[in-house]
Amino acid sequence: MKKYFIFSLAVLFLLVAACGSDDDGYVDSDTENPSAPFNLSTTNITETSIQIIWDSSSDNIGVTGYFVYLDGNKIQTINETTTIINNLVSGNSYNINISAFDANGNESNQSETLFAETIITEVPLTFETNLSDMGIFSGAISNLTPAENVHLYDLNSRLFTDYAYKQRLLRLPEGAAMQYDNSDLLPNFPDNTLISKTFYYYEDESNTSSNKIMVETRVLIKTEGAWKIGNYKWNNDMTEATYTDDGSIVSVAYLNAEGIAQNIEYQIPSNTDCIDCHHIYEDTTPIGPKLRNMNFSPNNGTVNINQLQYFIDEGMLEGITNPSDVTVLPDWEDDNFDILEQGRGYMDINCAHCHQPGGFTPTGFLLDFRLEVPFDDTGIYSRRGQIEDRIQSTTPGYMMPKIGRTIVHNEGVAMMLNYLQAIEE
Repeated sequence: MKKYFIFSLAVLFLLVAACGSDDDGYVDSDTENPSAPFNLSTTNITETSIQIIWDSSSDNIGVTGYFVYLDGNKIQTINETTTIINNLVSGNSYNINISAFDANGNESNQSETLFAETIITEVPLTFETNLSDMGIFSGAISNLTPAENVHLYDLNSRLFTDYAYKQRLLRLPEGAAMQYDNSDLLPNFPDNTLISKTFYYYEDESNTSSNKIMVETRVLIKTEGAWKIGNYKWNNDMTEATYTDDGSIVSVAYLNAEGIAQNIEYQIPSNTDCIDCHHIYEDTTPIGPKLRNMNFSPNNGTVNINQLQYFIDEGMLEGITNPSDVTVLPDWEDDNFDILEQGRGYMDINCAHCHQPGGFTPTGFLLDFRLEVPFDDTGIYSRRGQIEDRIQSTTPGYMMPKIGRTIVHNEGVAMMLNYLQAIEE
């Protein structure tokens, strides 16, 4: 009997032990929650996925795994401390939390919320058939009102185009900026930059509230590191402009500031003509928006401070904090500049896009009119007679510039004749 009693106690002890624990040593009645995961962070973000990582939680019987919550919804159960959340939407923001659980199903509090945003997919810009579909203007495009993300800019020295007025606009992709690279010339523009220039006349120049006669809008877009040029011709009702690669002639009648009737046979350039002026060697490039050309206060009703400072303040220009680090293109119309500066300024803005290494120039007329080139290296002096003749000519193929004008630029010619005289003195 004694042996049987001892044996029964041993069996009972083993049964109690077996019911109360297992090889891992946890107790079936354990209700203690693990600690919350912490140090949740992202390690990689794409347009449609977010990879996250965090530090392990602790628990008295050990953490079995983790729950992943996206915007409050449980989406994953994993046993590691990193995961990738897929099938997200480009450019969307998400709230991410992690909780831990143990073998008894006890779940920890959720981690602090991690806010993450997928990368915006940049769709390369293309030329639409209608200008109104390019996202440049707000409302009726005949008003030339820039869209919300489109910025006016101007140049401090005028490029002559048969006395046409020009509205210049710049649109940068969201979150991107022009980059200064220690040069007074073109900044580095990000992909999906759009630059537009609309050529127009006032029906009555003495009254700038009079109707505008829009003729063409030239558009440059940068995609995959390269610039492309497109041109839009306005209809007679000024309600739309349509893409075209072909050149054409538009008859324009208006009153100048003195009330004298003017008639212009305005020449819209073909795409080939545009590329002739907008290329250096094999690369297509903008002409006007060099930093030194924009380093002034245009007072255009939107930008009333130094234009470069405006770009810096708006986060549109990075790598520079002080516009005084950039030189200024001499304004050929401003008599505060010396005549030698005025002449070089005129040739830089009107002629140097062709007359420079890699530019499109007539055979035997390979001069370099860039402002930064020392005078003795330009060839201006030796060709001063031809320059005088060509700027006063209207003969196709001989006149200079050969594209962009059909008439003589009287004010520009008068200044240039003074300049050509001054370099002989």
